[in-house]
Amino acid sequence: MDLRSDSFGTIILKDNLYMKDNVRFLQRKLPPLLACGLALLMIASTSNICFADPLPPGVQDVLKLSLAGMSDEVILAQIKSTGSVYNLTADQIIALKNGGVSQAVIKALIAGTGSGTPSSATLPPLQPVPAAQPEPVATPPSSSSVVSTAPQLPPESALASPGAGMSDFQPQLSPYGSWITVPGYGLCWQPFVTATDPSWRPYLYHGNWLYTESGWSWQSDDSWGRIVFHYGRWTRYNGLWTWVPGYDWAPAWVTWRESEGYCGWAPLPPEAVFRPGLGIYYRDNVALDVDFGLAYDAFIFVPYARFWDRDLFLYRLPHERLEFVFHQSRIANGYRVDHGRFVIEGLGRDHIGLVTRHEVRVEHEEIGLRLDFRNSEAHRGREDRRDPRH
Repeated sequence: MDLRSDSFGTIILKDNLYMKDNVRFLQRKLPPLLACGLALLMIASTSNICFADPLPPGVQDVLKLSLAGMSDEVILAQIKSTGSVYNLTADQIIALKNGGVSQAVIKALIAGTGSGTPSSATLPPLQPVPAAQPEPVATPPSSSSVVSTAPQLPPESALASPGAGMSDFQPQLSPYGSWITVPGYGLCWQPFVTATDPSWRPYLYHGNWLYTESGWSWQSDDSWGRIVFHYGRWTRYNGLWTWVPGYDWAPAWVTWRESEGYCGWAPLPPEAVFRPGLGIYYRDNVALDVDFGLAYDAFIFVPYARFWDRDLFLYRLPHERLEFVFHQSRIANGYRVDHGRFVIEGLGRDHIGLVTRHEVRVEHEEIGLRLDFRNSEAHRGREDRRDPRH
């Protein structure tokens, strides 16, 4: 729930430690609009609400991380990675304090060191000074423009399996698709199925959703699914879905949405960058609940009653209804880092269990790339179960 006001500044919550727990409880138990209204009534009845100077975008991210319960260690690492220094006014510092941000983090914002101890800076004077302006954001390349360098892709990290790289991906994927050069992204892979079925899309055919220790995972029956649905990103090139290589593992690189009676998901674009220990960033900002610039036609929506089906393609919303449902939906990504493990909680285990009336068990999933998966008995058996349309 966002308690900021673009017109008047940031709402300062007094007695924040008590209020933050109650606001989070409302978020989990009630629909967003009702939760927001009750939270504001609760705040108005138990505390004073005042408006401060608007916080710069980077400082807003720090406040979001604090309200999300992130540790100082994670927040300080994020500040250090951006290298930004902020001239905060007294009101802005008070707003951060009332938002639960620690003194060490506030000092790091002012010093820009990410260490929690300013190297040569002191607290600003108590007179207002102009808030720092956000840095200009570069426009991502279009599919028709040719550039000499590719955008930043997720780097290899502790969450990447040993040896997971292009030298492993190419021989594993070549029997099932073509390697092509995509302007702006370099060498990418396009599955052969797109040639016979241009409407094919990832995270829909030959698989199902499973809840694991890392959140919602796409369990693919395709031999090549263990790579392209757990590494890298997807984009559309010449109207066909194309895989952009990446080297960090996740249960599924997707964004989630929810509407009345429906849940939806879409592949993350290459501009969604994973930073080890911090999470996903989009255009240099922490991606908590953002839309990643994706249009409605990038999404798949199915009724909750069909969420657990293996033949999800039979129940997805038709194009003529998709746009309406998309604009009625809300974002619910649930990204977090838990003890070094990147978790995609999505709509949540308990919530999915409630709306689908289905027990949601936590399954164990092997993290990383098994290089000999083409020879496994499990995949040899799965290859025979095919969608009739392919």
